[in-house]
Amino acid sequence: MRSFILAWHLDWARRVLRRSGLLVGALFAFNATAASLLDTRLLLDAEGAVGLLTTPQSAAPVPAVMIVHDSLGIDGRANGTVQQLHEAGIATLEVELYAVSADGADRPAVFDLQAEAAVLARARRALAAAPAVNGAQLAALGFGRGAHAVALAPVEPGWDWAARVLLYPACAALTLELQAGPRASRSPVLLLQGYEGTADPPRDCLRLASRFEDAGVPTRLIRYAGATHAWDLPPIGADPVSFQPDPGGSGTLRTVPWPELAQMSATQAAAFLATAMAAR
Repeated sequence: MRSFILAWHLDWARRVLRRSGLLVGALFAFNATAASLLDTRLLLDAEGAVGLLTTPQSAAPVPAVMIVHDSLGIDGRANGTVQQLHEAGIATLEVELYAVSADGADRPAVFDLQAEAAVLARARRALAAAPAVNGAQLAALGFGRGAHAVALAPVEPGWDWAARVLLYPACAALTLELQAGPRASRSPVLLLQGYEGTADPPRDCLRLASRFEDAGVPTRLIRYAGATHAWDLPPIGADPVSFQPDPGGSGTLRTVPWPELAQMSATQAAAFLATAMAAR
């Protein structure tokens, strides 16, 4: 058990270093004063590492957004949204649903709804307890399988997310699993989806949006013509085309990066979250 915990911490340490490297370019966009006002550290609880927490320095606790990565872990697609949230004075906690080896040699994760719910519940408790964070103002954003988990995460009596953003969550599979009950979230949802060669044809995401609306959840759906699954994945190498795990658990999906759209969708997501949290 101790060796597993050590390996988990080492993997997270590598991710902190990798994420710090990815942040360098973003920090150059800030002035020197703004860059110095960000505090990035590994958030820990009694069980060990929870995620990567970045908080703007502030005299008062700040709102926070939990960023839930896809099943392959941190890969840079959250960078634009994270930067814009920090510029708005909002903290972020980046969470991985599954333990992923630093060299990416692990087999694809076997999706487990109960395990995912436990990860999110633990991360939310740790985030709410962080001294620099206002635990009453928390929102969530998920990519792929992370969006799937965010949509299904139960809430506690008397508490709910301020808002949720779901990027390409496998709409048909999520619609089947979504249950409206006393612990289901009623927070507003922004659903972002491409429909060029993806597992999310427009009709499926329209059904998902209708399912949310029928449950009393204010929902906005934005569809991007010509965008594949995970259009915001940064290109790697000469051939940017890759195949990512289907968030619904059915094989893989072809992915073609679209940097310009990634920047726009990050802005739309950040604006939606910041507006909802300010209203709350």
